[in-house]
Amino acid sequence: MKRARALSWCIALVASTSARAGDSKRYVADFEFVSSTVAARGAAVASKKIDWKATCDAFAPRFSKCASDVEHVKLVMELLATLRDSHTGVTHSSVDEKLLPSKWDGLYGGGLWFGWDEGKFVLRGVMKTHPLEKQIPLGSVLVSIDGEPAWLSMERERRRIATYQGISTDHGLFASLGNKLLPFRDKQKIKVTFLLPSKETKEVEVGRWGPGGKAFYPEESFRPEGVATAEGATSAFIEAFGSKKIGYLEVTGGMNEPTVKAFHAAFDRLKGMEALVLDCRGMGGGGDAEAWEMCGRFFPKGVANGRNGRIEASGSWQFDGPVVMLQDELEVSSAETFTWALTETGRVVSIGRTTGGWGIIPNGFECPSGLVSFRLGVNDRGTPVRGVHTEGMGWPPDVLVPFGPVLTGRGDDVREIGMNALRCLRAGIATEEVRGAFATLVDGKLTEFRGFAKRNASKLQGVDAEKMAKLVADDLAGEIAMEAAWLKLEGDGVPNVSSALRRCERLSRRAAGAGLDKEGAALLKAAAAQKPEAAADEALLGALDARFEADAKERKAFLSKYGTSKIGKWLRESLWK
Repeated sequence: MKRARALSWCIALVASTSARAGDSKRYVADFEFVSSTVAARGAAVASKKIDWKATCDAFAPRFSKCASDVEHVKLVMELLATLRDSHTGVTHSSVDEKLLPSKWDGLYGGGLWFGWDEGKFVLRGVMKTHPLEKQIPLGSVLVSIDGEPAWLSMERERRRIATYQGISTDHGLFASLGNKLLPFRDKQKIKVTFLLPSKETKEVEVGRWGPGGKAFYPEESFRPEGVATAEGATSAFIEAFGSKKIGYLEVTGGMNEPTVKAFHAAFDRLKGMEALVLDCRGMGGGGDAEAWEMCGRFFPKGVANGRNGRIEASGSWQFDGPVVMLQDELEVSSAETFTWALTETGRVVSIGRTTGGWGIIPNGFECPSGLVSFRLGVNDRGTPVRGVHTEGMGWPPDVLVPFGPVLTGRGDDVREIGMNALRCLRAGIATEEVRGAFATLVDGKLTEFRGFAKRNASKLQGVDAEKMAKLVADDLAGEIAMEAAWLKLEGDGVPNVSSALRRCERLSRRAAGAGLDKEGAALLKAAAAQKPEAAADEALLGALDARFEADAKERKAFLSKYGTSKIGKWLRESLWK
């Protein structure tokens, strides 16, 4: 009997091992299921103009030759990643997760936090007691990572992630890496170079973790004094504008029932508030119904919500006073639904950065083999009122705060600008007027902002509009100067001129309204003079892969055409020497 049981166990083990080693019929059946399901239901195929048939034709031979369950699951991940939809991807498999590629491979923050701005990585936060806290000012720009241009190093990371995971937007991706951005791979320390606001460069060594072997969570350092950390939502009264009845409410969870419950409780603690800072930065997604319910606290009589009917009043009481909402790139999916609801209705003045742009709603599916389950974006819905499709773009704030060195260097620049806007709302100035005035302020249209301040001078006691205008002008001048200095760098600090051109065009436009016409024009001229460098950058990124870097003939062909460019010289002297 024991021999029989042992034999039975051995047979089962052999069968199991065989399945793990490879079962091409099941793999092909899974492939056919995924390809047909995406063809019938995948919203990204049409919205992103993907040639799905050609994609599947390229993948079909790989599935038929697949040799193991792990390889099969990786192939499903790769196939779904071609849809470039962050909502789409493998959600579960029967293989060991440690054998599958991860978004976080080798990424540790070193106690630093970065913001991404069109190819530029700006230092936004440093963990307290960090050795670099007094060495590298906030607003400094990361220009090299371990001897390689930062843009090239991070493009490698983006492509590594994009091979197996859908990416809706680059700004959403890099925001999600913000406190784990530096690619250490298997190293404990790396060298990085920053371009400082002083226009000098500084090379420093960064350890894998922050002080005490801990990760950096910037939202904790940005939370106002007296506001406790809490799951789901937290709130407190903060003293401002000579009042002790200014509410601060931060949503720390996703759009789910526990967060709704915490949100209502946090909201109830603010009864009697005169104005509110609603901090939504970093809040997570979940369900639209939960987002609508939370929004109901701001509409005593409910409000029309386009094709979604109405947002109905919710909770034990509602607040109809002034609200400034802070938003960022980490808000995705139903967190963006919450953002739409309060901005499309005109209920708040929103300030910060554009949301992550996960606009396609997913459904779940299971492959016939049972080896893998996946999520697929099936509904590329527009916003309820304006019908804007935010997939791949995100939802912009009313007031888009730039990543300049002066504003960023002040710490929580988004909340600072938000508090000034809230002061104006509390003074009785119409929401639409405040929204427009602060949008013109950060866009560099300082004459228009000064006009707003002059018209409302009797209401703006305590608001130093001229100080705000000067702050923005100084920030813009500082950003122009840093871009000009970066354009001159060579070696491992050389910029990606393609992205620099886009940033310089934007800066030049803003400079024209801020009395910095000459500085803006000079920057644009300097950037335009480097268009040949942009061609070399684009050619490298277009060819860049492991085969290209290993092929001596291809490298020689690239250098024969672009070897005199800055990136060509760096490749010749460093990577390909």
